Amino acid sequence: MKSSARLVREHQVVFCGLEVLRLMGERIENRTDVDGEDVQIVLTFMREVAHRCLDNTEEFLQAAAMEQKLLGHRRARLLFDEMSCTSAGEDFAGNCRAYTTLVAELIFEDRRSLSKLDWDPVTLGQFYEWEREIDELARKHGPTLHRLEMKYTSPHCI
Repeated sequence: MKSSARLVREHQVVFCGLEVLRLMGERIENRTDVDGEDVQIVLTFMREVAHRCLDNTEEFLQAAAMEQKLLGHRRARLLFDEMSCTSAGEDFAGNCRAYTTLVAELIFEDRRSLSKLDWDPVTLGQFYEWEREIDELARKHGPTLHRLEMKYTSPHCI
């Protein structure tokens, strides 16, 4: 049960990061200023946490011969790379929209796919150990992401 709670916490922080990135993309699309440092903070989080989560899941999807499921992961990396190279403008906004939608869908789909697999306790233990490490990283970024979410939410009605 603890492992499930960790996954939920980790994904909450990842979803917060996706939301901040989405909000930034919308502002850029609407030609509203976005702090370039803030964009880099969120992109670093996605690289260090969300993509490690995707990598962890990929290991298990490959072992289960679920290669078709990996296409979305490859697409997410491509979009992330394109987004990382274009920090402003419509290219960033469009890539940002596609990336945030895709990664959110991948998280739900991957969890659904992995839950259907029958893993031995050792393999499952390794998966949860990797997820625990990712959860620790995610928690370190949580306060910063929540601050950025407040900063980029408009109007500030909270």
